[in-house]
Amino acid sequence: MTEVSFIAISRLLHEGRPADHPVAHGRRGLHCWAAFSSSVAGLADRLERSDAESWLIATDDAYELATALLAVLHAGKRVLLPSTLQPGHLAELVGTAGGVLLGERIEMRAERSLAIHDDYGETEARSFRPVNPDSCTILLHTSGSTGRPEAVAKPLRCLEAEVAVQDEVFGGLGAEAIAGTVPPYHIYGLLFRVLWPLSAGHIIEAQSLAFPEELALLCQQRRSPLLVSSPAFLRRALPMLDLSQIGRNLCGVLSSGGPLPPEIAAVYNAALPCQVTEIYGSTETGGIARRVVEDAVAPPPWQPLPGVRVGLAADETTISVQSPFLSSGKVFTTGDRGRILDNGYFYLEGRNDRIVKLEDRRVSLVEIEERLRTCVEVEDLRVVAIEGRGIRMQLGAVVVPSTAGWKTLETGGKQALREQLLNALKPHLEALALPRRWRFVRRLPESAQGKVPLGALLELFQPAAGRRVEAEILNRVEQEDRLEVRMRLNEELAFFDGHFDEAAILPGVVQLDWAIQQARQGFSITGDIYRIEALKFFRVLPAGVEVRLQLEFDAARSRLGFAYLSGDVVHSSGRVRFGDPQ
Repeated sequence: MTEVSFIAISRLLHEGRPADHPVAHGRRGLHCWAAFSSSVAGLADRLERSDAESWLIATDDAYELATALLAVLHAGKRVLLPSTLQPGHLAELVGTAGGVLLGERIEMRAERSLAIHDDYGETEARSFRPVNPDSCTILLHTSGSTGRPEAVAKPLRCLEAEVAVQDEVFGGLGAEAIAGTVPPYHIYGLLFRVLWPLSAGHIIEAQSLAFPEELALLCQQRRSPLLVSSPAFLRRALPMLDLSQIGRNLCGVLSSGGPLPPEIAAVYNAALPCQVTEIYGSTETGGIARRVVEDAVAPPPWQPLPGVRVGLAADETTISVQSPFLSSGKVFTTGDRGRILDNGYFYLEGRNDRIVKLEDRRVSLVEIEERLRTCVEVEDLRVVAIEGRGIRMQLGAVVVPSTAGWKTLETGGKQALREQLLNALKPHLEALALPRRWRFVRRLPESAQGKVPLGALLELFQPAAGRRVEAEILNRVEQEDRLEVRMRLNEELAFFDGHFDEAAILPGVVQLDWAIQQARQGFSITGDIYRIEALKFFRVLPAGVEVRLQLEFDAARSRLGFAYLSGDVVHSSGRVRFGDPQ
């Protein structure tokens, strides 16, 4: 491909490219400059005739997004980009936009919409003038600390400044085509899959890569592709990729959106002739820093990008940023904790807010809680991120059902209530942001100060080895040969976890074991169990109830009788014989 000059987005269509310059590989083959600029002109003409001042662009195709974005800018309108393409989220944004530009694979109803791929007929040759990068604004959406996806307004000048730095840092890799596994409507994909290749003259791979096999095929078909990826894809792809094979053509790999495990980065960097470069940043700040991990035991610190200054906020633990990529020009305080070195490099040391990264996507626990609180089945709840050795992070929801919620539990079980609550979330959240684990409790665990400790919530999701396995004893009444134990079956008991999907029910084997334990303690029984007799279960024992365990021991015959009751209702009963058979 003939080398071309770098052109800022605001002047790109004004200065232009040769008619046969390749712009993108898409579903219909190669798109060259003449077709691209004609498509932008036709769509811009339609938008200029509309009284809508802002347009939501809904597409996962990088070429469609490039066409629509430049058309909106040159029509003098404002661009809105979504946080996700989930129907519920798009429906919410439609109310804030004048119209919607729909990609070929997006179906939604809107009062005013245009299809990006439509042929708008013959368009006279349009003389594009430069757009003002200070007055052109692109509104991105991201999960903020308040819970709902937040709108982040980015003047085009800030994005252009960042694209120029990208070209300064990564332009020497010699990329011909830019491929990606991340969506083009997020800032990372927008910058690296749309704006940078347009300005630098690289070919846009319009379709996102979803599988490792697609990356392997791309590396066979393209010369010097650069992969714009995420830690989630790189982790999944590692066991399936022949790194020596894809490394013959691949000129570089970028990773952003979350932390890439150092051991994964080190394997790629040891096997590939090109580097895997991690980029740290956010929608609000843009890119902040980069690093290349070659030693998994001692990962290097982050190196700020050119023009970016990193410091600490007033608390001396939270990372702050001053950057030409910030629209305000002021210092921005992130939600990340860090440690700054004397040379300006830094280490990251975790998050401060309630935004978590799942599969490298930012997920707001607050938003999930807010949406679930609108459900009539929910009285109160908390959502937590659950991490454990050997498993990926999952979300767990601890829910206090309302009267309607308990009725659903009684009639349909846990599965029915879970499905109702998940159905309320699915229109608004991606699948990875849905809670995978659920606990339905009578009340949230509280500290003496009336707060809900995170540790107490996480304890509800621990495996049995780390969870409570004994009921809460409320009262004991002892006689010579009789004992009554009043107990509460708290929802956090390990035995309620996963034994019965339809409801939280105390297993019969646990009831028997508790009866034997209490009898040994109360009657000082030391013999082995010889036989279990007349064991019957009449009514289930659900989580949250109070029960009476009645025990009667015949020492002469070494025989224990037991029964679990609530009120006058007998839930289970049986006999246990101890000692050697006679």
